Amino acid sequence: MRVALIEGLIVFAILWIALSVAWLVRNQRRLAAAARWEARTRALDGGGHVVEIVCAGQPPQEVKRIPGDLDWDLLGTELAEGMSEAEARAATLNGARAAAVPPSAPRRRPR
Repeated sequence: MRVALIEGLIVFAILWIALSVAWLVRNQRRLAAAARWEARTRALDGGGHVVEIVCAGQPPQEVKRIPGDLDWDLLGTELAEGMSEAEARAATLNGARAAAVPPSAPRRRPR
């Protein structure tokens, strides 16, 4: 009786772990499919900024590198131009990704 209970608990634990791993894999795939490219800026340690596009599960793509010795007006202009270009590239990549994914089946209306 006691051995059967222990074996049942072991089987239950193995099934629980297998189902948890399957759920995690499915969830990661769903998140990766729904991920979108976005523009962002970050400061560099030695001075300056980088404008790049990022997407979960993909390496960031650098769009523009801005030196740190610019005055405020020129820095603002360079950042605005870099962000504009990065947003355009992100929109292009998101559009290409959306075109590559087949449409999902029609969903029923909730009653």
